Amino acid sequence: MRFKNITSLFPVYLFGLLISLSSCKKWLDVDPKTQVKETKQFSTRQGYIDALFGIYQGAAGTNSYGGQLSYNMLDILAQRYENKSSTFTTIGKLARFTYTDSEIQNIIATVFKTQYATIAQANYILKNVDQSEGVLDGTSRSIIKGEALAMRAYLHFDLARLFSERYDNGANAGKPSIAYMDAFTVVPSARLTLGGVIDHCEADLKEAESLLSVNQNIDQIRDNQGSTNADLFLQFRQNHMNYWAVKALLARLYLFKGNKPNALKYAKEVIESNKFRFITSAEINADAGSTSSDMTFTTEHIFSIYVSGMKAIADDLFKNSTTTGETTDLWSTRAKLDATYQASLVGYGTDVRRPGASKSLWNEIASTTVYTKKYWSDAPTNVKQRLIPLIKLSEMYYIAAEASPTIEEGLKYLNTVRTNRLIPELPTVADRAAFDNEIQFEYRKDFYAEGQLWFYYKRMNVATIPDGIANPMTSAKYVFPIPNDELEFGIAGN
Repeated sequence: MRFKNITSLFPVYLFGLLISLSSCKKWLDVDPKTQVKETKQFSTRQGYIDALFGIYQGAAGTNSYGGQLSYNMLDILAQRYENKSSTFTTIGKLARFTYTDSEIQNIIATVFKTQYATIAQANYILKNVDQSEGVLDGTSRSIIKGEALAMRAYLHFDLARLFSERYDNGANAGKPSIAYMDAFTVVPSARLTLGGVIDHCEADLKEAESLLSVNQNIDQIRDNQGSTNADLFLQFRQNHMNYWAVKALLARLYLFKGNKPNALKYAKEVIESNKFRFITSAEINADAGSTSSDMTFTTEHIFSIYVSGMKAIADDLFKNSTTTGETTDLWSTRAKLDATYQASLVGYGTDVRRPGASKSLWNEIASTTVYTKKYWSDAPTNVKQRLIPLIKLSEMYYIAAEASPTIEEGLKYLNTVRTNRLIPELPTVADRAAFDNEIQFEYRKDFYAEGQLWFYYKRMNVATIPDGIANPMTSAKYVFPIPNDELEFGIAGN
């Protein structure tokens, strides 16, 4: 199906009413059940809410952040996993950046279309929300419009980061990027420059920031999996593109642009809000069968998505009882993980994230076959183990560290994360290159199976990816090709 047809996807795939206002799982796991005309869909507040949930449901799919854009394709590209020796498997081909292969082209094309389909859902809401007087109260309108705008920016930003050159402090701002779909329409849009796309993302996020300021609360998922707000729509704000998530995304966007003063400003606003906190070692529960298991550290989530089928995914990709593993499994080795977590250094053996920790987040079948347990989901009522973090508190500290005007100031932010992970503070570093190397180590440690490391490598133009099977890296390896059928359609026209 070509991009020109995506506008027919969401007007007919609308979303059923929520059955219960007391169940977190039912809020997070909304299934499309009926086909509803547009006028009826937006005739009630609940209709708007259901349509908004559809954006998150699209983002939670395995061809979006529920798979390829988190633990799967992006972390394969970042050379996280060891199941890549064969040149004929999907993992082996991805790890070698064989974008000309038909199977890999299909994977990339599906991600491209899925993202634009979810963008269409956001535009479907935005097409109607300004005419919602008498249906939505002012606060509800601001939140729904703000979230739709923010998700439109989030989805476009990642498309730009995947299908464009890195920004390189503006050197590539004039190069072709993607189309920015800011209307629900069948009319195709030409590609913008990378700078143009980022400007659109920034404008949508700034408007969303203003709109979402009406509700700055974060009603976090607690140990009892419940929430205190009577309005289901205002529960579990970490699983919405909330006010603080918008600020966090602006910090990420400004760092991408090389605008460090603004990146620091927004990262500090999130940090100093005190809405989020680092998990303590005492709170970590690595027993996937427990309802209190929390291996993605949900107190640190600024924005995460709920994946209802996470158990089946984890059982398929991250669990095995043999030392060889299956061709689709995603594992690493103890030696390479020890290198990632710098286990040989004095004082680093207590890192709560590494294999061998007292509450290990890893399943070590053998020294050559080690799986992350991060997404194991063996307790049916445990919502926490069905969440994939998309923006975390640690990233705000890393952004603040990199964006600080001096290394000394940056070290304070970096050391805050390190002490919370139970590894020693860095007293000093030799120079900027050494400091950047320490930040890179932290990205490698903190975002395993989350997809963020690939974006870091690309932004920093890392030439030699650790454990890479196809080094040195080049621009061609860092930039996804626009799918062929989109080129034929004209979305990628000059």
